[in-house]
Amino acid sequence: MMQNRLPSSRFGRESWLLLCVGVGLLVAPSSCSGNGGGNSLPNGSSSSSGDGGAGGGGGGGEGGGGSGGGSSTIGKYCDAKAPCPMGYVCEEGACALDCGTNARCDGNICCPSGEVCYLGTCTTPGAVCSGGSGMACVAAPCPTGEQCDPSLGHCMPVPKSLDCTYQPNTNFEPTLLWAWNGASQHPGFRLAITTPAVADINGDGAADVLITVTDELPGGPGPGGILCALSGAGDCNGKPSELWCTSPADERLNVLGGIAVGNLDGDGKLTIVAPAARSGAMAAKVYGIVGFDAAGNRLPLFGTDANGAPVNMLVYAGAPSIADLDADGDAEVFVGFTVFDKNGRLVWQKPGATGNGNYGPLTVAADLDGDGKLEIVSGNMAYHADGTPAWVAPAIATTLADGWPAIADFNGDGQPEVAVVTSTGNTAQVRIFDENGNAFGSGLGSLPGRGGPPTIADVDGDGKPEIAVAGQNSLNVFRVGAAPDYPITLLWQAQSRDFSSNFTGSSVFDFDGDGNVEVIYADECFARVYDHQGGVRFEVPNTSCTGTEYPVVADVNGDGKAEFVVVSNNLIGTSSACAPYAQACVDLFPGYAPTTGVRVYRDAKDNWVSTRAIWNQHSYHVTNVCDGRDAVCPPNANGVGRIPQNEPSSWAFPANAPLNRYRANARLEGTFSAPDLRPYHARADLSTCPGGLILRVNVTNAGAVGVPPGVPVAFYYYAEPGHVRTLIGVTATTKMLLPGASESVSLTWTPLPVEPPAKMEFEVVVDDNGMGAGAFNECNDTNNAASFDAACPGIPK
Repeated sequence: MMQNRLPSSRFGRESWLLLCVGVGLLVAPSSCSGNGGGNSLPNGSSSSSGDGGAGGGGGGGEGGGGSGGGSSTIGKYCDAKAPCPMGYVCEEGACALDCGTNARCDGNICCPSGEVCYLGTCTTPGAVCSGGSGMACVAAPCPTGEQCDPSLGHCMPVPKSLDCTYQPNTNFEPTLLWAWNGASQHPGFRLAITTPAVADINGDGAADVLITVTDELPGGPGPGGILCALSGAGDCNGKPSELWCTSPADERLNVLGGIAVGNLDGDGKLTIVAPAARSGAMAAKVYGIVGFDAAGNRLPLFGTDANGAPVNMLVYAGAPSIADLDADGDAEVFVGFTVFDKNGRLVWQKPGATGNGNYGPLTVAADLDGDGKLEIVSGNMAYHADGTPAWVAPAIATTLADGWPAIADFNGDGQPEVAVVTSTGNTAQVRIFDENGNAFGSGLGSLPGRGGPPTIADVDGDGKPEIAVAGQNSLNVFRVGAAPDYPITLLWQAQSRDFSSNFTGSSVFDFDGDGNVEVIYADECFARVYDHQGGVRFEVPNTSCTGTEYPVVADVNGDGKAEFVVVSNNLIGTSSACAPYAQACVDLFPGYAPTTGVRVYRDAKDNWVSTRAIWNQHSYHVTNVCDGRDAVCPPNANGVGRIPQNEPSSWAFPANAPLNRYRANARLEGTFSAPDLRPYHARADLSTCPGGLILRVNVTNAGAVGVPPGVPVAFYYYAEPGHVRTLIGVTATTKMLLPGASESVSLTWTPLPVEPPAKMEFEVVVDDNGMGAGAFNECNDTNNAASFDAACPGIPK
């Protein structure tokens, strides 16, 4: 509930049986066993609680009743003189199945040891998880078809047909989870300017952040840096936790280039791929790649040819990608049009073909021709997995300048199109090709600056994807119009500042699950989150000389909710060509404090929706990598970081294509599952009349997730019909209520009013602290109350 309730609200009388049609579950008050204690309450009242019986006999008069189900013994009247037979216990005057310490399910089934009654079925709890604090360190997230039940702390089945969700009305309140400001053994190495990769490399259930950092950024090719792995959960108390960093004494890495991580051969071990900074080749922007294992050890011969010689290629501000190009079960690593096998040995290379030109290749993989194998795609060329050309003249793409690509279906025909951002001096252009490299309509978008890699998602909620591109002084979102021309027009433009590279990237995610995505972007001075109309929802200082980096979204700390990761660098006070850009942030924005390193943000109330715990490369598009939980990969090959043998087409997966996006993460099921707390069999025990009354009710959870002990239950009475109600007292549940479970709670009211009416009217409200406020967010808080009446024997009617 967790909201104020009108103090005089009245609800109709409820039956004590609940038929939950969506789950096909009949819930009676006999869901649990045991008895609880009492506590002092106002008005001289006291409370007690116990497990729901099968519908106790009340105490006579008009105060209650009910019957059980299953066995003829269940629900049979019992007391000290008429005890239940062996195998049964007497609860509230009715016999119930005696399950000892085991759970009782559906009233007439004792669950085996170790199982709980969940949604009317005896169920073995899954992996340990956490639905609580966003700061918590937890075990592995829940797999597909399961959700973290916060009351149980275990993964449990997601209800298949019960629609019980609560979407919080919350302000967008990012708060810092942790900030890392440099390598512990090499504190000067704290300047980050590449897109981080996210994956659980050590198997502790929290994803880890992989980043390259340097101690010097000259404003172009430099001396290189090191690779660091940071625990996504930090130290569990809001500070960072560094797993390892490589040594500057080893071969340095190109910190402008991106990182990729994945399980290349299905052995369960992750490989990290990073661009090398080759000595003597920096001025020509020529680099190679190197590989590391999950512990940061260099992999021998990774990035070499058949003779063991390092393979040189253009990388600069580009990035490697990982995909199983030939669908043989082993992944390939590619940079531009240079392809390596799972061991990092050269497979093929196309001389002179770079995949972007001046600033480095960001080629992507997609099955353009539908043959089950992936093509490598640049801005003006595509090659099959075996290295043969896929686009040849007269394909228009082959006659135009190269650029940075992304894949989506823009006209809803189920076929992929290639969106390309290319630079033409001080102006960037956005164009689209079909799967054969031919022009997709006549649309052409433009923006100032060189233009960064495109991000694709349905930004305006019209069911069609838009293209987000960052430029020199703006973040731009373009709409693709209708056939036959498919015009590319500006949907909205938000001011930014990026006069250094002006080719940064961006990412997209719907943090609050309202159906409208947010765009996450960082320029030279700030990291910002924009709403779907271009308004700024969040802004924080974040300094960068900028490359092709962009913020990424993932569940980095294992709490089941989304966080986002940003990187930064500050060259103020150095001779770097980057220094003036950082200094301008200080000069332009009073109070501005420059930043360095890596920072992770979460929602202040941990209300952001669930997402995957992985973002493994610059060209991330969900279906390119398994996360061990969702349905992207088959169960027998669904390990964290596993590369799919047959990658599902993101533009058509699943049937209604909600993943028709690029550089965007996916929301997971069970995000808004909620409890639904209802009162059943509200009644009065009249055995102590006229000295007092025992008021009872069965609190039932008809929702989709459990609640812990402590649900407040308030009892009220009406001195006269229709008058304002008066609080008698508040009691609470004492046991965890999983979906479908019920507990009987009671409150003793003594003494009664001096002259009680012959018939007394009562109201009971569950999840009510007596002041109209509750403790839990429910999918339905209009069914929390029930009215009942009682006639006390001995009082004249």
